[in-house]
Order: sequence, then structure tokens, then C-alpha cells
Amino acid sequence: MSAKYGNFNLDSKLLGLHAFSIKTRRDLHQIPEVSGEEFKTSAYCQTLMTEMGYSLTTYEGFTGFIADLTVNPEWNRVAFRADMDALEMQDMTENDYRSSHDGRSHNCGHDTHMAIILTTAKYLSENQGELKHNVRFVFQMAEEDMRIPGASKMVELGCMEGVAEVYALHNDAALEYGMVKINNGIMSSYGSAWTLDVHGVSAHGSTPQKGMDAIREASRIIMDMDYIVAKRTNPFSPAVFGCGMFNGGSIPNAVPDYAQARGTIRAMDAETDQILKDSFGTFVKESEIRGFKTTMVCEGYPAVINHPDAYQRVIEAAQATVPADRLDPHGKPMTGSEDFSLMVNAAENQKGAMFFLGSGNAEAGICNYLHSSPYYVDDDFLLIGAQIFTRIACS
Repeated sequence: MSAKYGNFNLDSKLLGLHAFSIKTRRDLHQIPEVSGEEFKTSAYCQTLMTEMGYSLTTYEGFTGFIADLTVNPEWNRVAFRADMDALEMQDMTENDYRSSHDGRSHNCGHDTHMAIILTTAKYLSENQGELKHNVRFVFQMAEEDMRIPGASKMVELGCMEGVAEVYALHNDAALEYGMVKINNGIMSSYGSAWTLDVHGVSAHGSTPQKGMDAIREASRIIMDMDYIVAKRTNPFSPAVFGCGMFNGGSIPNAVPDYAQARGTIRAMDAETDQILKDSFGTFVKESEIRGFKTTMVCEGYPAVINHPDAYQRVIEAAQATVPADRLDPHGKPMTGSEDFSLMVNAAENQKGAMFFLGSGNAEAGICNYLHSSPYYVDDDFLLIGAQIFTRIACS
């Protein structure tokens, strides 16, 4: 057993699941699948949850599912969510359990999220007498790709029906293992992914006056959005407009008649989010007036806003688990976004919370940022996350 647990308060029965937690994480790490294609991952988790005695609800045509344990029909139900999908990135780690799927990896750490709630589920199934709530585990598909409905589809299919409270965590290997960071209120940004298509008119490069340059027009829109961020939004409220992909043209000596750009919008309040989206739409309409044909799709989800009661439940569970210097109760929210917000908003009285849990280890040289490559974690952090979740379920 790891000596690193000396300063943490972990239940002896949970410590007995140390090997289980690591095995499940490493098994899942080897079979990463991208959004909407989590077939092996879902099957692996379903098998374990069935063996533990949970009642499963699956959804035809989708990989996401829920698993319920009902001890007392008169109790409320508390839910815990884990996202299952991986990234289109190469696994550059040198572990012997590295990804077996070329070009796919859990550089987001979603394998750790699943391992934590599988460990939580195993503990609770074996110690039902400690429960104070009925529990539901939500295995969510497609969190990473904003273009594919993950949380929104699962909410539509009923994953939050009858749920009084919902909780989730996100690992962060840039934080020391067991470090809990949470905020009372906003925890992640409003976020959207956008795709812009601009159609112009092609012409020979020597006669540009006969064409309409789609690359230049798409660039104008993107650069004008930088002005909006700088001059139209409140400087005390973070706003990000990013373009991560730009493609256009087909030959070097012609006016390009087509360009496509893709990126994201992030904001920390609803007003700023709306300013960015409205301005983007205005600039696209201006292109139509100038004679271009344009389409713009912008899809996303609201911020995760921790409910005060759920926030307090996480704080109390963390205080009972981690040393005082490993708890940041006023952590800054991330500028990244999370569709877990849709589950919080669908719970009774919008009662839910998300927190960050450190999975790094500076002494061992593990300090990675999410979506970086290689992405290492300290597996011993898994039991700490499971302990916090079990304490929420049993209090």
C-alpha cells in the first residue's frame, strides 16, 4: 500500500480496493475511444457494474448508460458522473499499459474519472449499510467534442430523472495528488465550438478584381472578433475567442473561393457569452451584404455553477479526507468548459457541484496540463477521489 496515504484519512475497506482502482484505470487507458464511439469502454464499465449488482439503463444507439443502486425507495437519489471519451492524440507515455488504439489517448484523464466512480460503486455495493441515499452512476459519452451531444442527449434520454444532487470531478495532473480545488459558484466557463464557412468567387491570381477572396473575408471576421474581445467585453470578466483551424484555397495562383475556420468561444458570464455570439453573427451577416455566401454554426453549453449546498457537501467530504493544505475552497474557475453543467441544471433545484482533484506528483516528475502529451498521472490519487464520493453518498 502506498506510503503517500499517511496524511490522508481513507477508510480501511476502501484501501482494500487500491489494486482494483489501478487495474480498472489501466485497463481503460489501453482502449481509448473518441466521442460517440466508446463501445469497448462502455462494455467494460457495464460488465463491472452488472457484476456489482447495479441496475443498468442503456440507450439504444448510444454508448452512455446509467447504473442505479436503490436501497430505500423513500430516500433521494445522488448521482455521480464520469465521462468516457478520449482524444484524437497519440499516447506518448512509456507505460507498459499505453494505448492500444493508434492515434487515440486518454490525455484528458477520463480513464481516471471512470476508475474513480467504478471504485466508488464497488465500495458502496459492498457496504450498503453505510448509505444515506440511493445512488446513480452516470457514464457519459461524448464530453470532448462539442459538435456531438453528450450530456445534452443523456439528459434528454432521462439520466437525471429523479436525481436530487449530482457530482463530478476532473483530474488535474498539474496539481499535486489529492489537492482539491473548488469554488462556490462558477467552476467552468460558458463554452461553444464554432465552424465558419465562407464561399467567394474564384479567379486567376493575376486578375483578383474578378474574384471574391474567401480567405481574406474569413480572416476579416476572425480579426474583427479580436476587436470585440478587446473593446466590447468587460475587462474584469474573462472572454476568449479562438481560431484553432483554418483551411482555404486549392492552388497558389488563384483567388480562393472557399475557406473554413473552426474555433471556440469562452466566457465567464452569460452577458459576455451573448456579446461574443451576437457580434460573431453580425460580422457573418456583413459578409453576406458584401456578396459572400456564409454559414456559421456555434454550439456549446453553459457554465458549471456549483450550488451552495452541493459545494458545502464536497467541502465537508474533502475536509474529512485530505490534509488542510490540500484543500482550496476558493479555487479559480477554469476558462475551459464542461457539459456537466447541463446535468447540474437538470437536477432538482439545480443542486450539483464539480471539483478538481490533483493527480500529479512533483517528486516523481508528474506535472502535466490537460490535453498535453505525454500525459501521466499518479494512480494513487484514485482512492482519494473515491473516498470523497463515498463520503458524499454516505452522509
